[in-house]
Amino acid sequence: MYKLITGVAILASLSAIVTPAMAENMSKEQISRQIIGKTLIASRKGMKVRLRYNTDGTVRLKAFVISGGGTWEYSDNGLCMDMTSGPKKGRTCVRFEHLGGNKYRNSEGTVLTAQEY
Repeated sequence: MYKLITGVAILASLSAIVTPAMAENMSKEQISRQIIGKTLIASRKGMKVRLRYNTDGTVRLKAFVISGGGTWEYSDNGLCMDMTSGPKKGRTCVRFEHLGGNKYRNSEGTVLTAQEY
């Protein structure tokens, strides 16, 4: 029994070392400073997509052959957008995590690179 408990304790401590820490969701203030007003570039289904959450509460999406738009607002743990035009109409809410530098991942798994223009 002692060996079993010791083995479990060793495995638990190793998994804490090997498993990467879960990234924390960005706060409203972090999203405001690092995401809002920036052009975000992502790749979706082989296409480069540009997404911009404007400071006036509008959102624009542009890709090679498609575009869309709507509005956005902060949610408790991220932001929600209501797309009124484009390929993905309706309400979508996402959280963001900062991956370092100007890279972010939303809760849908999309990696975005922020650019300032």
